[in-house]
Amino acid sequence: MKNVCSTLLLALLIVVGTAEKTLAWGKTGHELTAKVAYALLDDSTRKIVQQFLGKTSFEEASVWMDEEKSNSYYNYMRTWHYVDFEKNEKYVPSLERNALTVLHSAITELKNYKTNGLSKKDIKYRILLIFHIVGDIHQPLHTGYGSDRGGNSININSPFLSGNLHSVWDGQILDFKKINFDTCMHYYNALSKDQIAAYRKINELKWIYESRTYLDAVYNFQNNYLDKNYIDNNVDIIKKELVIGGIRLASVLDEIFNPKNNS
Repeated sequence: MKNVCSTLLLALLIVVGTAEKTLAWGKTGHELTAKVAYALLDDSTRKIVQQFLGKTSFEEASVWMDEEKSNSYYNYMRTWHYVDFEKNEKYVPSLERNALTVLHSAITELKNYKTNGLSKKDIKYRILLIFHIVGDIHQPLHTGYGSDRGGNSININSPFLSGNLHSVWDGQILDFKKINFDTCMHYYNALSKDQIAAYRKINELKWIYESRTYLDAVYNFQNNYLDKNYIDNNVDIIKKELVIGGIRLASVLDEIFNPKNNS
């Protein structure tokens, strides 16, 4: 009986752990967004941000919120990875803290960090939130439908992928197509100056709605079956969102910390 209980407990822990991992871009996706941002930042901004991060690298900063999911102290952050509302509906503000409200608050507070009395620890905390949430909201299912928990409730069938729809978008397509930093920078270098300038404009709610425009493509399958055509048709969306997330993360950090903007 003791062995049976132990086995059941282990199985439960595996299931819970798997469910937790489906709450955000996977580690690779977040780190790629951070690397793109690092490459695009003004040197002065990069230096100031790194001073506040201390020994924490940009890549480590991008996954901090996920790394702390196992720490019950941070249970209050569980709803901060996403913002859900149903198809054809508009976002309605609520008392619940979500990715949109937390990101907006963190950016607003840091814009005045020199005068509002934030400690270095407070500043680092908000930087960590921005790193992660900017990445999260550029994964379309983090701006998805609450009725299926952002795709977490949809188990898929595929010869190439496994698990649920959310996990497919978090990292499985990225891994299957071997998207890396060079892939992202190649995509970035093909953008025009006007496109980059447009992407750099900071409007968190607009970013949410923009990410949701890809949901029709995300759900473009039948009988929960995802074939190679589905992967090929959607890989460019993932590359684009990783790059745009990096552009916008750099834009936010430059807006807050670039000495030219704070002189």
